[in-house]
Amino acid sequence: MANRKPRQSREESIRESMNSPIKLDPTITFSIPRANVQFDPEKHKYKCSCCGKGFNNLKQNFQKSGSPLFQANDGYLPWCKECTDKYMNTLVAFYCGNEEHAIKHFCQQVDWVYNIEPLKAAREISSDRSRISHYAAKKNLNVGSMKTYFDSMVNDYEEKQGQLILSREQAKQDDVNISASAVDRWGVGFTEADYKNLDDHYRMLKKNNPNADNNQEIFIKSLCNINMLMVRALTKGDAKEYSSLVEQYSKTFKQAGLRTIEEKDSSNDEVFGVTLATISQYTPEEFYKDKDLYSDWDEIGDYFERHVCRPMENIMTGSDVRDKEFFVPEEDEDE
Repeated sequence: MANRKPRQSREESIRESMNSPIKLDPTITFSIPRANVQFDPEKHKYKCSCCGKGFNNLKQNFQKSGSPLFQANDGYLPWCKECTDKYMNTLVAFYCGNEEHAIKHFCQQVDWVYNIEPLKAAREISSDRSRISHYAAKKNLNVGSMKTYFDSMVNDYEEKQGQLILSREQAKQDDVNISASAVDRWGVGFTEADYKNLDDHYRMLKKNNPNADNNQEIFIKSLCNINMLMVRALTKGDAKEYSSLVEQYSKTFKQAGLRTIEEKDSSNDEVFGVTLATISQYTPEEFYKDKDLYSDWDEIGDYFERHVCRPMENIMTGSDVRDKEFFVPEEDEDE
């Protein structure tokens, strides 16, 4: 007997449909006919912006949205429920029968919550009523405080941030916003938010300590892990744990011999005298025992005395002082 594929639960089936690749039918034409009986201001209070039909009851014939785009209409959509059904049927055909993709499309347009809970609760009412009618009644149930599509996006984003990365291949997925190198550096088992925190703190410490050696690199990674735990403790409001981690961070930082500010070589921006003064703060001149060793180490003073002062003295005073190294006296023939 052949092995049968286990039957999926309704939730598994919906999730698979939600996450499946989008397929479109380009031949589908979006067209909704006008109503035979149009809006008459003497007979009707409300008008459908799509088919033009007139109504006297807004609540029974139009659906609501929490979007500020419809606030002046008491939150009601400007087109009637009948047009929504017709439009939704066309959307399902456009998405090649995928109702979840079609409902998501519609939720984006009218700023409705898009979530698996109302999708599970929604059922097709009848052959002439689309699933969106039931979804409209369930879209604000069992979805926490979410009221609009933007709330759905924030909720999905936060859930994804809390999802653990369990393999390097998982980091390569399109919906995961971390690099494979981050997984290599920190290992697996962290959330996207954790990896971002680790990488940001790592870059900060490396920027401030560009000359860190291999031993300091080990301390830098440890500091990044401690900082991540500090953020978690702060988020949970655990003051005791946070205080303990701050103390551990401080001890590790001092032990590593790291800097809190960026190391910069500013010698090119300073005058020579200022640089010497800075050196003197750490190695005062009186520490040198042999003062003559550094009195004229580049012999500039000797050069100036021999080749500048001596010629000027001869010109101004008429003296006949010769250079001690390059002057060669003339010799008599008898000598």
